[in-house]
Amino acid sequence: MSVILQALIHNPFVRTYYLSEGHRSSECEREACTSCALDDIFTEFYGQEKHEGYGAVHMLQGCWKGGGNLAGYSQQDAHEYLGFILNSLHTANTGEDDEEISTPARAKDAKTCDCIVHQTFAGILKSTVTCSACKNTTATYDPFVDLSLDIKSAAVSVKKKKLSMIAGTTTVKEILPMDLTECLDRFTAPETLSSDSYHCRKCNSAQKAEKRLKLSTLPPVLPVHLKRFSHSQKSSTSSKIDTKIRFPFTLNLEPYTSPPKQPKINKDEEESKKSSNSKDKDKDKKKEKEKEKEKEKEEEAKASAEAAKIEPLYSLSSVIVHKGKIDSGHYVSYARQGEEWFRFDDSMVVRVEEREVLSAEAYMLFYCVDGV
Repeated sequence: MSVILQALIHNPFVRTYYLSEGHRSSECEREACTSCALDDIFTEFYGQEKHEGYGAVHMLQGCWKGGGNLAGYSQQDAHEYLGFILNSLHTANTGEDDEEISTPARAKDAKTCDCIVHQTFAGILKSTVTCSACKNTTATYDPFVDLSLDIKSAAVSVKKKKLSMIAGTTTVKEILPMDLTECLDRFTAPETLSSDSYHCRKCNSAQKAEKRLKLSTLPPVLPVHLKRFSHSQKSSTSSKIDTKIRFPFTLNLEPYTSPPKQPKINKDEEESKKSSNSKDKDKDKKKEKEKEKEKEKEEEAKASAEAAKIEPLYSLSSVIVHKGKIDSGHYVSYARQGEEWFRFDDSMVVRVEEREVLSAEAYMLFYCVDGV
């Protein structure tokens, strides 16, 4: 809870909302409201000069009341808590009834909801499936509030190293790191679907196909979750992946975005343009096609405007680290305040150099759109 709250406190969009009285605790009638608790934290954090730590008792009570399995003192996952708190804040700030929903980014919310959660974190994923036989492509759009990326188990390279004091050579095992861009490349890479799992409507038969994910609409803030906890159903065991992930301070998401749909070239329409002595029937068809084309252009312009709202350049805002094993351990976070970076380890706050941030074993990364 502590590390996720630090990420929210240092989020410029969430900070602006609460400091401008976006949610007023004095006017809220909800019992154990997490939004009221967060409002109190912002007031305390930015309104007073204090050196002692802040005890987030009201937030803890709100989480225990509405968090289900989050109640109690057992080890919990920071990524799961992020999902809970965003859903809880969405519910509190929109006045909706408490509901058991897996994520706040339901399709209707991601497109129309003006609450602070969706205005800050909601994006849209585009999934395309292309039939290998007829090349027909279908697209679906799904909302998200964070990206969960797979990471490879640490690859070990064996190097021969000559030692001056000992005749001969010895081998040294070195664990190879992995770049965040590799994780994003794998997330958006084409995936082959077998004929057993795909039925093409155009072919009206089972066919092989290629599936691909792209970022269609970018959010102002992108939380990235690195899947360090691996679970095997066969052996019923769980383990932690300790692969070193190299991540940048500035992230360009343009290679992973979906470009606006290009207009289709209608051959029949071109022919009708060339012919000056068309029949009335052809003219009617032409008018219909022109109307369809105009509608397509409007939709494309709307999509382009939507995509242009957010630039694909992002700056690192917070880093969350999990130390220890899968069933025990400790969370530490790093957050940027202005041009300086700080490490938050429970009540201990220390200013750190950028190299310490970049060398951290990240579990979650928060990127804000550049220029904020």
